Amino acid sequence: MSFLYPFNVSVQRASGTLTQTQDGAAQGSTVIAASLPASIQLKRDKGFSAPVGFQGGATNTSAPMPAWMIYLQATAPQIMDGDIVTDLVTPTRQWKVDAAEFTSLGWQLGCTPFKPDA
Repeated sequence: MSFLYPFNVSVQRASGTLTQTQDGAAQGSTVIAASLPASIQLKRDKGFSAPVGFQGGATNTSAPMPAWMIYLQATAPQIMDGDIVTDLVTPTRQWKVDAAEFTSLGWQLGCTPFKPDA
């Protein structure tokens, strides 16, 4: 059922301090899974306040930053909080995993956008 998982993503784990280049490519990390089918959903009514000057987001702390849910099939390897998920079609779209939960249907990842260093 590929229509349930319309995106392909990779998952990276930091091997120390996680930094990024301007193009969004993570440095100091290891790819633990590549080309995983995923379903990515935006949860606009949830989230936290965006930091001042967040790239592509709010410019003040009163506007909520969106929360994202990413669903992966059960065949994905162990995913941990703090891992980075990258959309393979648009590599600048990256999310940090805040809560990883393995269910009977697969991985359910609560995420927030991951901002490259400005």
